Amino acid sequence: MPYSHGVAEKNKFVLEGAYFDFEKIIPILKTYGINNLSDNFLLIGLVQTEKSIDNLLNDFKTYDTKNDWTYGFNDYDLKEIAEDVSSFSHHMRDYLPQYGFSIYDTSVNRERVFEQIVKDIKATAG
Repeated sequence: MPYSHGVAEKNKFVLEGAYFDFEKIIPILKTYGINNLSDNFLLIGLVQTEKSIDNLLNDFKTYDTKNDWTYGFNDYDLKEIAEDVSSFSHHMRDYLPQYGFSIYDTSVNRERVFEQIVKDIKATAG
């Protein structure tokens, strides 16, 4: 999300997703005068590294609705997805800070973590 300075000064947006190839994105941004992502964007990474695979599996089974892509999967498939989510979350926790991301773990006290994110955004935006 851009904040109050830089090329995208008047644009406020969120890029949602986890599969960005920063090695490809950064050269493009440099053509716009953006040398470091964190100089022009507020970068937040959400991870769940404190949840076990069984906890993630239980979350799928408890909270998924027909609008969720994992809805309707059997336990075996959901467990494989939970394993992938866990592995990917640990990878992102270590990878994203290299590009200036602040990492927030939403494994526990999710609402409190979100409140902290909002506080941090407000403090950064001035």
